[in-house]
Amino acid sequence: MIESFLPKNTELNLNNLRTISHSKTVANAAKLISRKTRILDPEKAYTYGLLHDIGKFYLSKNEIYKHPRKGYELLRNNYPRVADICISHAFPDFNSYKHILNYCKKDKIEAERVSSILKTVKKNDYMELIQLCDKLSTLNGYVSIESKLEWYQNNYNIRVEELNSCYLSPLQNLKNKFDLLSGCNIYDILKIS
Repeated sequence: MIESFLPKNTELNLNNLRTISHSKTVANAAKLISRKTRILDPEKAYTYGLLHDIGKFYLSKNEIYKHPRKGYELLRNNYPRVADICISHAFPDFNSYKHILNYCKKDKIEAERVSSILKTVKKNDYMELIQLCDKLSTLNGYVSIESKLEWYQNNYNIRVEELNSCYLSPLQNLKNKFDLLSGCNIYDILKIS
């Protein structure tokens, strides 16, 4: 399915294969968790997870931080709900301009564009599910919130204070929400130890 949304003649290089693998992992997590909630459609959740990073295929490596907006722009006319997932998935606390600016590598123009779009987006359960699943997913498995944040800190040199304010608290709140909705610890669903 993801292939039908890719640009023509997309080269399946290592970065693109990683994005596809990660997207499938996010999609599977969303499907598994949504099944347990009994209020979310597992197929919709799967589709949203599969397409959340679609914007990455349309940008150069140096512009990859723009992928939430690019995905939104690509899908907003024909698939507005998926577009909202694309723009919001990277920002568990999308009311924090500081977080958006840091994510956008201090590109103020991009941060303003993203922030402006996010102000028009209404949060929903699917959006929050994909935000959580994106952060719990690796290329082919799942990790705890704390492990993923440690990985961010080590690989992207993000300060602990920023990780805690922009990711840890919002993600723990999302985990608690989906623990309640599913009636169990979602780490058990995803086999995270």
